[in-house]
Amino acid sequence: MRVYIWSDGAAMPNGGPAGAGYVVVGGVLLLGWEALGDATNNVAEYTAVRNALRAAADAGATSAHVRMDSPVVYGHLSGKSCARAEHLIQLKKEVKAQVDRYPGRVTYARISRERNGVADELAKDGARASKRGETGRVFIAPVAARPGRRDSGNS
Repeated sequence: MRVYIWSDGAAMPNGGPAGAGYVVVGGVLLLGWEALGDATNNVAEYTAVRNALRAAADAGATSAHVRMDSPVVYGHLSGKSCARAEHLIQLKKEVKAQVDRYPGRVTYARISRERNGVADELAKDGARASKRGETGRVFIAPVAARPGRRDSGNS
């Protein structure tokens, strides 16, 4: 099963309460976010990609196309630039461990922030949870079950 992933991270402000969010579509519909506590935007962006790939693989995905708006993380994962900070090198290894679960290809694309709206909102949900002290809280659900939203039954 091929999936399409939109991922995003948010730190409000950078180095402050952070969250990672993602959308997975294609044979499965998932929304997910995680409250990260205090972290940088780059840590949040990497965490979103890792979590999305993990959730999609757990749901049976065999290949994935990951879209993100982070020029730094896209550069590292696509091989166009190198991670130098040790904590980002470690996160890149964690993403690679998830990629290795896929028998098919995993590809990456950089998109504009405007085309990443749902993942951006989910990342902000995680950052807001971090601000409330809910570090480590994780939410994963089918699209129709986003917390705080009424299920319209049209999904």
